[in-house]
Amino acid sequence: METLLYGAAAIVAIGAAARVLHKVVLGARRVSRLVDDLLGEPSRPSLPNGRPGLMARVVRIEGRLDALEELRPNGGSSIKDQVDRIAHATGADKPER
Repeated sequence: METLLYGAAAIVAIGAAARVLHKVVLGARRVSRLVDDLLGEPSRPSLPNGRPGLMARVVRIEGRLDALEELRPNGGSSIKDQVDRIAHATGADKPER
């Protein structure tokens, strides 16, 4: 009977250790994915162009936002202001009759 209890305790201990190891491996994978997202990934067969890191993506987004700023009036130097001046000078801003 005592041998059976020791055997059961060993099986439970091995199962618990396997579960802890599984959790550690999953956690390491998640950390690895986070690092890949932050730093980017190099090219590989399944990802021929690689993947840019977080800061490269932020710079690209900021560039797009800067381009959109040109479409808002800012007192004279934006594209929107220049188009409005041309429309006013040519009469294109007046409704047709």
